[in-house]
Amino acid sequence: MNEDRVPAQYSEMDLSKAKEFDQKVKKNFMPAIRSTVRQIVEDYGPLRGIGVDVGCGTAVFAIELCKHSDLEIYALEKVKAIYEVARMNIEKEGLKERIVPVLGDANKIPLEDEFADFVISRGAYHCWEDKPRVLKEIYRILKKGGIALVGGGFGRYVNDDELERMKKLRDRSLGEAAKVYSSPGAFQEPLEKAGIRDFRLIRERAGLWTEIRK
Repeated sequence: MNEDRVPAQYSEMDLSKAKEFDQKVKKNFMPAIRSTVRQIVEDYGPLRGIGVDVGCGTAVFAIELCKHSDLEIYALEKVKAIYEVARMNIEKEGLKERIVPVLGDANKIPLEDEFADFVISRGAYHCWEDKPRVLKEIYRILKKGGIALVGGGFGRYVNDDELERMKKLRDRSLGEAAKVYSSPGAFQEPLEKAGIRDFRLIRERAGLWTEIRK
């Protein structure tokens, strides 16, 4: 596995490669994860009730969000090996009573309608081949009055050096797919196709998000 990249596609990973992927995320992107969680808590907190992390990877973000909120989080991941590492990370942090790993596909989220108070999906958007379908699923599971955030921002609290380093690593890792995280149109068009009207695009120094309300 190339030291200058973090895998962008990991559907065929076995457990050993998934563990290696997890270590790369922790080594390279923790400043962004901490910064984004801090920003979310500041902008939307206090966060209580049910949260869902769509495309949670190895649950590093879900764990950080759990530590800084009162959410019970359902962490959705479709790749079995990645899901297993997520489960291990949750148990290691002593959070299995508050974070529930869910093996499932974002195209058909295995949760009931109006399930979640808060939905987050950070860094998974480029993986969704049918973006309107996934956005519809996120909207479906969102409670009335709930908020969803979808995007790939690094958070407003990263310093300039960290931001430049992580952006370069992301762009090398994702290649052309990285462009969606700096293109408002790549979010707006799928949202409109999904029939979602109550949204706003948030473009900041450290990244692009869409906020969905129901």
